[in-house]
Amino acid sequence: MDADVIIIGAGPAGCAAAIRLVQAGYRVIALERKDHEDGEDITSGEVLVPTTQYECNELGVKFEGDWVLDEITGIRNVYPDLSWAYHPIPHSIRPVQVDRGGFNAALRKRLVEVGGQLVWNARVTDLAFRNDCAIAHTLDRSEISARLIIDASGRYAPSLRTLNLKSEDPEFSQIGVAVFFKSFEGTPLHTWDRHLYGVRGAMLSGSRIRPGLFRYILEADLAEKKSDRLGAIEFYEAIAKQHDCWLYERIMSEPRVGQHWSMAPLGYRVSAVARDRLLLVGDAAGYLSPITGQGNEFAMRTGRLAALAADVALRKGDLRAEAFSLYVEGRRREVERQVDYVRAQLRILRDPDALMRAARDDDYRAQVFGPYGIPATERGYLIS
Repeated sequence: MDADVIIIGAGPAGCAAAIRLVQAGYRVIALERKDHEDGEDITSGEVLVPTTQYECNELGVKFEGDWVLDEITGIRNVYPDLSWAYHPIPHSIRPVQVDRGGFNAALRKRLVEVGGQLVWNARVTDLAFRNDCAIAHTLDRSEISARLIIDASGRYAPSLRTLNLKSEDPEFSQIGVAVFFKSFEGTPLHTWDRHLYGVRGAMLSGSRIRPGLFRYILEADLAEKKSDRLGAIEFYEAIAKQHDCWLYERIMSEPRVGQHWSMAPLGYRVSAVARDRLLLVGDAAGYLSPITGQGNEFAMRTGRLAALAADVALRKGDLRAEAFSLYVEGRRREVERQVDYVRAQLRILRDPDALMRAARDDDYRAQVFGPYGIPATERGYLIS
């Protein structure tokens, strides 16, 4: 065989698995569909919570260099009546903004340092599974074989398509639209600014990423966007105009930079994360819009759990789906509980009364928003 393990996708989830398996002594080939590093990428996934930073430290990836940007030291929650509360974040749980392109490059550099094989421009188009091996077919008609495949290639993963594992999430089908600005008057520096409306599942939130670059992203129910029959940017502006005159004024007047980003639906489910000779990690294992900045955390956790389960299965020589129970159970314990927590928060976004209770009740807010629901030190209104 060409390798013990093929990793499809050399992003956070793929690298988290690949680095550990190489260090455990396995021959690992990581197939990356891109043909070179992206350079700066701040479109999505640029907020790393402390748990993600810990996962990186475990891999030997240090938080240093130009890709480490603004630290988030507080959260400002703006409620349906445009009252706001500022919540300082303790140093121990502060998220960090990063350039996602630089973050990915640091992970890939570490993979090569430990002896992993990284293959660029290797777009996997199909998978095949035999009794003795798994095979990845690439766009250039290459066939790469291994004892096991770990698919970490995101929402369009070949395993999802080949095995028909992906389905809509009936509870949370959302659209995300991000717009970038050169400046944004009134946004507190080093603060995640969340505007919560309680209708349409809508939230507009953002911050400064680095000097001269701010991002505000809308997350809202996709059905509402379809019923309005508006384009992504028009829908973005309409939500702000309807619910938030303070934010709308700035969205329409502040200088925009770069291209906007949009995706729909954000959330989806995957019917099985373990098959014979196959594990799915990261977004390939399912996705729910992580309003708490936990997308990379979920990715790197599942990569770690998959590597541990793969090590056990490879040593035993049993690569049936049932042999990966360590991964399935670990993912349920570490990730699915957090996903349930995110789902509970998303439900709050549809309930203006619950949001207003969170504005006043410290205990209830902590229950809803977890460690970031800490008591407020400042309060006010966006309009008089």
